Amino acid sequence: MRKKKHGSVHTGGDGTISRRKFLGVTAGATAALSFGTFIRSGLGAAKINVLTWSNTLNAMDDTLREQAKQYTKEKGVEVSFEFINQSDLPTKTAAAVESGAGPDIITTWSDGAHLFDKALIDVSDVTGSLGKQLKGWTNIAKDIGIVGKVWKTVPWGIIPIIVVYRSDWLEEVGYRKFPDTYDEMLVMAKKLKDKGHPVGFALGRAIGDGNQSHYPMLWAFGGAEVKKDGKTVAINSPETAKAVDYRRKLYQAGETEDILSWDDSSNNRAFLAEALSVTGNAASIYWAEQKNAPHLRKVTNHALWPKGPAGRFGYSTAMGLGIFKFSKFQKEAKAFITWLIQPKQYSAWIGVGEGQIAGLANYYEDDPVWKKDSKLEVVREIPKYVRMPGYPGPPSRPAAEAMVKYVIVNMFARAAKGMSTAETIKIAEQELKEIYGKA
Repeated sequence: MRKKKHGSVHTGGDGTISRRKFLGVTAGATAALSFGTFIRSGLGAAKINVLTWSNTLNAMDDTLREQAKQYTKEKGVEVSFEFINQSDLPTKTAAAVESGAGPDIITTWSDGAHLFDKALIDVSDVTGSLGKQLKGWTNIAKDIGIVGKVWKTVPWGIIPIIVVYRSDWLEEVGYRKFPDTYDEMLVMAKKLKDKGHPVGFALGRAIGDGNQSHYPMLWAFGGAEVKKDGKTVAINSPETAKAVDYRRKLYQAGETEDILSWDDSSNNRAFLAEALSVTGNAASIYWAEQKNAPHLRKVTNHALWPKGPAGRFGYSTAMGLGIFKFSKFQKEAKAFITWLIQPKQYSAWIGVGEGQIAGLANYYEDDPVWKKDSKLEVVREIPKYVRMPGYPGPPSRPAAEAMVKYVIVNMFARAAKGMSTAETIKIAEQELKEIYGKA
């Protein structure tokens, strides 16, 4: 399903957010992105407003709503959540930054803390106390949370992105387990499509699934957007060319045209409709099958991302909770975040998701959720393969901007549509030089 364009966000022909519009949101656009939800009563009582993504699993959002009610009852501080489309979150965050008004707490995606660091307060006291309590933070947590030497977001969780597949359809074409390499996956994809069971990896405006499926592919073939210094653009390389050539072949051999317009929910719907055999996703598909397609749950399984010439990689979106400097209730916001990540609340939240969210504090590696189902075992392995946009360079503001502008995804999408490898890489190189040149 093609994602509707929003009148307040001007996009290019390939769906990217223009540089002028990305952070320099005009007054008119800011007004159009109304923050009426966040208007305060003026009575002086603390009211904490949280802007976050609308989870594919509604029950997880319902849990947060109930926890907000519980906190209000216990602490006398009103808390409200606003849930919006995942793809809209960066733009609406930018609008809040530009206007200096909006929610108190914002969900940052991946490198979002680096992108919006100047608008966020220092939360090192919160991460320090939680780190001591919860056995420290994972490396991914530090990557997304620390800008320079300062914690700008409190790590909230990671959406472990894995390969989701139909085990019965794989067996139809001779596979008892998922292939271990990209080359083997390509052979399998053709066999599946020939049987009427195409594979599908989002090449549309899917800020989660699109980026999370294609950064690992780039890295597995040895490609990279920048060198280790995090500054020198390095996308134009023989390794990137191999990745682009592979992506074109995969599209031609195993996929259907609609993947070019997929958003983050499209592959979920296609899998549940039995129109898709393999995709990259969180465990949300498996979870949704409990209610919507219990017969599919028996034949759905998960695998690590395949290996390429340079090894096995993953990119799973990690989330943080940041507090805006313009918030009038920073102290109360810190207290709520601390409460939200306590085991009683946090384990209840991720437990509902059954693998949709994993904790970023080491304490949650042994959470009971991982003992519920053997098909979720592989999900626990994902974090050790995860890298962040900009790899092998460090997380940075330019890397975050390149990710939300779909530079890598669009590079692969143009190849799938028929553009030459050299030409699509050249466009990506120009885009990255413009982004990194501003740093």
